Amino acid sequence: MTDDIGQRMRVLASCIATMTVGLVSSLPADAADSPQVRAIESLKRTTAPATSEWTVETPPFSVEHQVRLSLETRIDWPTVAGSNPWMIVHVNGNVVVEQDLLNKTNTFTLNNGVDLNWHNTGHRWRVLYSPDFKAAVGDEKLAYGVSEDVEPYRFVWDVTRHVRPGENTIRVTHLQVLPAPTTMVLRNVVLEVGRPIQRPGNDVVTAAPVGPLPTFVANGRQRLPLAVQTGPEGRLRLTSRDHMVDIATRISLPGGNWHVPSDGAALSRVDGQATAAWSAGVCRVKRQVTVRDDHVHVADRLTNTGDELLGLMVRHRAEGTQAPTQVLLGGLPAFGERASAKEPPNPSTYARWDDFGVGLVAEDDVFRVHIDSFSDPGGFGIADNSLGIPSGEAVTLEWSVYPTFPGDYWAFVNAVRRNWDMNYEIPGAFVFNGHLKPGQSAEYYGQWMRDRGLRMVCGGIAQYPDDKYAHGTGILHAPQFIASEADWTRKMGQTTGLMPIAYFHCYACTEPDGEKLYADSRMLDGKGEHVVYPYRYPIPLYVPTRENSYGKAIYRYLDTLIDKIGVKGVYWDEMAYSVLRATPHAPWDGCSVRIDPRTHAVGGKLTNLSLLSQGLRADLVDYIRGKGLFLMANTQAHTRTMARLKVVRFVETGTYSGLTNTHLGCPLGLGNHHPEDTQADRARHIRDLLMRGAVYYGHTYYHDPADWDFNAVMYPITPVELHEGVVLGEQRIHTAVSGCFGWPDGAAARVYVVDAEGQRVDDANVREVIDAGGRLYEIRIPSDHFAILVRADAD
Repeated sequence: MTDDIGQRMRVLASCIATMTVGLVSSLPADAADSPQVRAIESLKRTTAPATSEWTVETPPFSVEHQVRLSLETRIDWPTVAGSNPWMIVHVNGNVVVEQDLLNKTNTFTLNNGVDLNWHNTGHRWRVLYSPDFKAAVGDEKLAYGVSEDVEPYRFVWDVTRHVRPGENTIRVTHLQVLPAPTTMVLRNVVLEVGRPIQRPGNDVVTAAPVGPLPTFVANGRQRLPLAVQTGPEGRLRLTSRDHMVDIATRISLPGGNWHVPSDGAALSRVDGQATAAWSAGVCRVKRQVTVRDDHVHVADRLTNTGDELLGLMVRHRAEGTQAPTQVLLGGLPAFGERASAKEPPNPSTYARWDDFGVGLVAEDDVFRVHIDSFSDPGGFGIADNSLGIPSGEAVTLEWSVYPTFPGDYWAFVNAVRRNWDMNYEIPGAFVFNGHLKPGQSAEYYGQWMRDRGLRMVCGGIAQYPDDKYAHGTGILHAPQFIASEADWTRKMGQTTGLMPIAYFHCYACTEPDGEKLYADSRMLDGKGEHVVYPYRYPIPLYVPTRENSYGKAIYRYLDTLIDKIGVKGVYWDEMAYSVLRATPHAPWDGCSVRIDPRTHAVGGKLTNLSLLSQGLRADLVDYIRGKGLFLMANTQAHTRTMARLKVVRFVETGTYSGLTNTHLGCPLGLGNHHPEDTQADRARHIRDLLMRGAVYYGHTYYHDPADWDFNAVMYPITPVELHEGVVLGEQRIHTAVSGCFGWPDGAAARVYVVDAEGQRVDDANVREVIDAGGRLYEIRIPSDHFAILVRADAD
């Protein structure tokens, strides 16, 4: 058999050599100087879902040539309105992927600061919504616009490895991402052969630094010198270390007017705690100001003394003695002179100067879900622009002011996290089950997990025999799926320390006749139409509550996971909300209305769906935990009530900008920013997440296990402080930057340095430093490495 294989290989090598010679000899004489171009399509419009396919003759080429496929594309839309992963490209059946992209880097940034990828999970390419092929370029004031060098409409791919001289097939798939049909415009589809061009360089790797290094040791709560003064009509003045910030509270009045505190009103010093009271129309305000070690807490009780439903806009606007050098809204830089953000997981505005900073943050449930973080020329603040108060009733809005020294956003984040008690344990390692073979032994599953340093694995979404999703209570009609999941789940559960987890979604339900069974629970949009999840076929969405039919039926879904499948944990997808945040077509939440920003008239009641479903969702958390099961989730909490349940929650990282939503919650990101095909891909995710102050959870693990896997040493971690590039934890420290690291008690540690390929560095540049101040570990690493420090006394 060995001789036969050797003979075949020699014959194959001879054929390849002959083919190469033939190709070179048949190459046109001028091909070395000018590309050989084959026009495929000048202009084509398709309606999703659609596939365009062409057969094209590729000119002869040799080993020193490159074959390139290029095209321009957009989703036809009235305005520039963002983007989605709409397109898959195949050449001769081979999918075109990130490493084939030639004319631009995979990652790009919008004018508003949001980062995105052109190539996404599932080998889908991002396409812009745009009215033409130029609107997104050049206008710096356009939030969804980009700079010219991004080339947002044009793609050029190196397809040399996918083609052969002669006839080849090009296929472009226009995916159906939204329920409504969309039109994709393709133009200038071209194949060419020419001298190779290089793709734009990846991030430059910087060498390990020399000289002094920053020190990272958790500081704990800081006591700041705060002088606070309050006024009778909603004015607050904070002075600390020669810096002064004035905060004025404006409350809307009928007819487009505002109640604004008088500039000349006398201010009185707050010693510990003080109260103030005033009226704004029929709204009676009673304020309590409390000065604490590192911040000022404000509670405003607003009472409607009128006879009708009262709609209020309440705005707390701050000004310093000088304009700040930067303002962050929900953790992201403000875009433009006037900007706003509505991010309940990070309901904050932070302004910084070189040596000082101040953050405003919403505290209570209502203020968080209504949050509008804003900035304008010279000022910044937080607002509730949709507060509704019934006649004779009251709502209390709580908010806080945090000064920091210097102007460090992470100092603000860490102070809020300590006061909100958000530093809790993150176990691991975790991954979604996309590669476990069914029908194997318990030993097989246990070994599969150990080889990869994993502890937790989540099963898939329930499916019917036709492969469509059996979401929600639909799982009750999917016995084959239940049996399959129960097999590997129960076998894996036999191995001590391993945690098989089931997928759970409380809003999506594809149970047959669900729209009739749960008619009272349907999620309805502003037009009163049933909302469906944006997928290639309809996935109806519902809002379960303690009172409605789906809220009562959903326990059968959970019982199936727990009793029939036998899971040890539950992964709750889109726990905070799905698709729609608020609607006028639902039982009223008691505090949300639509207000005309010009006249201040109430346009009708609104219901925030996170508030509406919160009672049931909290009950479900207690139910799952009461069964002794672990609970984790996707999306961060939108309210204080849900945050205090301390669920391990990640955000997905289609854009790394979304990680700002973890800063005041569970600082955890899912590694799905790019495909995790190799150990290096996963290592890159870890570095990228750390640079944004987040811990990593794996997405997939399709590749063969490494001889040594960093998963095994990364968890558990209880974050104590977050920094750019560093997460300081009780048991572990994760870092993607060089520095001197340690714990306040001077604990000894084991240090693991990981290189760009995800391999452990044996001769890492690590030095233990012991002096009167305690023990530190001096770590010097290039920018494509990261390190894990594990306390010697940690489990």
